[in-house]
Amino acid sequence: MTARRWPRRLLYLLAGVAIGVAIALWFAVRRQLPGSEAPRLPGLSTSLGVDFDARAVPTLHAANLLDASRALGLLHARERFFQMELQRRTARGELAELVGKAALRLDQLHRTYGFAQVAEAAAALLPPAERQHLQAYADGVNAWLAARPRRLGLELAILRSAPRAWTPADSVATLLLMHEDLSSSWRTEQRTGALQALTEAKRLFLFPRATDEDVLLVPDAVPVPKGGDSALLFHAEHAELQLRHLSNPIEPADSTTLPDDAGTRPAWLGSNNWVIAGSRTRSGKPILANDPHLGLRAPGLWYAARIEWAGRFVQGVTLPGVPGVIIGQNDRVAWGFTNIGTDVQDLYREAPVSERRERIAVKGEAAVELVVKIGAHGPQVMDGLSLHWTALDPRTLSTPLEAIMTAHDWASFNAAFDQFPGPAQNVVYADADGHIGWRATGRIPLRPAGDDGSSIVEAQGGAHEWQGFVPQSEMPRIADPPSGRLVTANQRVIGSSFPHAVATQWANPSRARRIVELIDSAKDKLTADEVRQMQLDATSPLHRDLAALLQGQLGKGALATALEGFDGSARADDKRMLASVALLNALRRELRVAAVAQPLEELSWGNDAPSVEEALREPQAAWTRAGLGDKAALLARAQARAEEWLASQHGVTWGAYNKTQIHHAFGFGGGPLAWLFDPPQAEQSGCSTCVRVGNPSHGQSMRMVVDFGDPDATTLVLPLGQSGHLGSPHRLDQQGDWLRGDTTGRTRLHQPAVGTPLLLQP
Repeated sequence: MTARRWPRRLLYLLAGVAIGVAIALWFAVRRQLPGSEAPRLPGLSTSLGVDFDARAVPTLHAANLLDASRALGLLHARERFFQMELQRRTARGELAELVGKAALRLDQLHRTYGFAQVAEAAAALLPPAERQHLQAYADGVNAWLAARPRRLGLELAILRSAPRAWTPADSVATLLLMHEDLSSSWRTEQRTGALQALTEAKRLFLFPRATDEDVLLVPDAVPVPKGGDSALLFHAEHAELQLRHLSNPIEPADSTTLPDDAGTRPAWLGSNNWVIAGSRTRSGKPILANDPHLGLRAPGLWYAARIEWAGRFVQGVTLPGVPGVIIGQNDRVAWGFTNIGTDVQDLYREAPVSERRERIAVKGEAAVELVVKIGAHGPQVMDGLSLHWTALDPRTLSTPLEAIMTAHDWASFNAAFDQFPGPAQNVVYADADGHIGWRATGRIPLRPAGDDGSSIVEAQGGAHEWQGFVPQSEMPRIADPPSGRLVTANQRVIGSSFPHAVATQWANPSRARRIVELIDSAKDKLTADEVRQMQLDATSPLHRDLAALLQGQLGKGALATALEGFDGSARADDKRMLASVALLNALRRELRVAAVAQPLEELSWGNDAPSVEEALREPQAAWTRAGLGDKAALLARAQARAEEWLASQHGVTWGAYNKTQIHHAFGFGGGPLAWLFDPPQAEQSGCSTCVRVGNPSHGQSMRMVVDFGDPDATTLVLPLGQSGHLGSPHRLDQQGDWLRGDTTGRTRLHQPAVGTPLLLQP
């Protein structure tokens, strides 16, 4: 054999191996797909048919909602069981047992919280009707696990995991993860404690709580001052700038990135919802829109579904792991959520009174022992600091989803949400009779006067004890406002005329301002199509205003040229938003240095832009009195810093910089299977202060628009698709409509059935 033949034969061999691996992978993927056969579903009152539309959205034809809970459990397990398994293991602190040491710190956190114990206790305390639904759901999940133990997802096959049966407590544990995601503030309180050494005036300047741009639903007792010297107080004796309002920092951000718009979890991305009265719509009936902004991952958080029973229907998004429609509509009413940001966590400085020992199994390594110290107010998340949190009280957890799904008017809707414990939400409402409304939900702690929950407090003496919760009868709500619209976007919606402290963190009101602007500037009455376009709007009033404010203040250069006449657009094909975000980030840093002689780069907060804007409006004389130094020099430093960073980006567009980075669990951190499980990246429009929140891994977890002029034309789109199975045609089939918007009706939630239905038999 000649030497020349070896390279060719080696190439053939490698090609053969590659083909063999591809074939084996193809068979492995196909073997995990759920198939079209339906296992028996014990406990059904009668047979139940399930139709699927072209996007695999099911319609459950049920005799009652209890049967629907049972069938939904089976469908969730059929398409999303790996997601469900990760969720319950994460909540219970059992993830390291499945994936190894990388998950140990997360397990330690959730063992410290005691989510497993809380979930078990809460499930036992639920009202009988709620527990019945959770048990029916668990029975449906377990019917699939028993009948299809080898069709639970390629991921579990790779991990060689045989999951245990699902329980009602597992559903409660899944809900506890939502509480954690939407109501965690104790790290903020810890950081706030570290800032107590600053003078009050400096804290007031750095952390503005309220602004003259706020879009309130409940007004302030005293209006916020409007701009200029009326909004800023200068005290020469303090030699610093003071704003009248205070808030707290939130997530840390690396100063080399753009924390306002490009971090992995940017500050207060939040959600949008709004409702428009029939007096302002083409159909003469209300239109409701909702797009919750959450972490984006594969598979996505939500699973869309429709349930029909006894002449009624309910449709919207469901949460794998939990029975029922979370956000959606029925034949009479529709509802949508955004997070209020209620502070329901307090840190108490106290000695431990007991301890709990936990043993954490770690795949491939020895088990790890954890000792959880417990104070009088809750588990100690740091030495000497106990966490008091509504979610850790099993008596305050509830799942009144049947009452919500069957609500038929404003009164029954409010009665249902009076039982909803949280996380606290802005809920907008519309009904078939033409009414619209808004209400705040959840349990708001009653703290002593002067205590807003924003700082670490001393337990000794009992001066900071909660006095129960705000009665539901006192929770703010609005029905049929004269303006014909209600808008929430995580902004400060509840002003100081409400007598109780609600929250100390708010999103910048830019998104809410833009929604109001789009509604009020409409030349004609609005249609559902126009509302869908609003959800895709990529203009930031914050960045538009900043560019106008800086006109003539910046030195000559590429950045000044880019921002001249900038309209705040964050379109994917534009470059100017990158320049604006870079400059705002640099201005934040330089102002912190000027105010407190350090950059505070470890802190980022959601609504600090007002302090930047107000400072830029003031003349040099005011800066001198405030001890901020030379205004022109600070602007020049910020401009140079931003231009240096922009030069490193080689003129990329905003969309190229802002590409989606949606990861599968096997793809986080660039894992070896990322190439197989991660969805493809795509350029996208949007920013954190745009209506269309579009950031690499955080954004619109779904978009829904309901028009009671045609309730069957409700649209709903997910970032990826219905299925979590690799190889399913419905794993990524909604991604294009999510990125570009739907103009063809493909995202209608109620569509004709296609393919073979499932017939579930008892």
